[in-house]
Amino acid sequence: MHNQYHTMKNSLRAFFALLFISLFTTSMASAQFEGQISMKMYSNDNGKTDVSELNLYATSTRILIKGEENFDLMDKMTTDGLLIRNDMKDFIIMTGSDEALQVTKTEIEGLVDMLASWGGESSGSSDSDDFKTDYSFSDRVKTINGYETTEMIVKDKENPDKHLSVWLAPKIDINWGMLSERWKNMPESIDAEINGMSQELIFKGKNFPMLVEAVEGNQRTKIMEVTNVNESSVARAMVEIPAGVKLMSFKDYVFKMMMEG
Repeated sequence: MHNQYHTMKNSLRAFFALLFISLFTTSMASAQFEGQISMKMYSNDNGKTDVSELNLYATSTRILIKGEENFDLMDKMTTDGLLIRNDMKDFIIMTGSDEALQVTKTEIEGLVDMLASWGGESSGSSDSDDFKTDYSFSDRVKTINGYETTEMIVKDKENPDKHLSVWLAPKIDINWGMLSERWKNMPESIDAEINGMSQELIFKGKNFPMLVEAVEGNQRTKIMEVTNVNESSVARAMVEIPAGVKLMSFKDYVFKMMMEG
């Protein structure tokens, strides 16, 4: 049971890591965006910068977040994308060419509650100062890909010489659907992000991060940048599940994971 708890806990964190990529990229409003947004993600490994590409396809009811390459989501599972079907009230995790995991928001919340009870973790306490995000706005403005942006500074609580610089544009409006609803039973750190700053700045504030930089002293290092915004009908075909793909329920997947465990 102890190993199963840690496996499921790591799976949950990996799933939300994918969600957070999406949470750090858009908003919702009356004139909804339909099309493709291309991004580059930067990571540093032993002094070497790795660059990966990510595409977000949005329609009025669905969002697909798709990487150029597969990556490990959990033990024995890789994925190249996450499909958010607001019209069907579910999430589809692409796990192979002919198989995908189907999970609902309620199932995720139930799993989080179960994991919290197993691990003795508290949930839903975003009022705690330990997990609140400390941010402010500077007076700097910048035009990125034709969009005027303003700079938000996210402070590092442990090092005052470090912060994140997030350049926000207010005119790309995406219907986030389930992601914009409040999430129940979240651990404190996740709750502070998904029910805190993201709700305030992304969903209600209707802002879109076009560039994210890590700043230390006078040095700026890119973490994410939007390279192209294409308003078109191209997203409509992308947000459909390919023919021949079998959907696996969340319960079936958990049972399979425990049997292989």
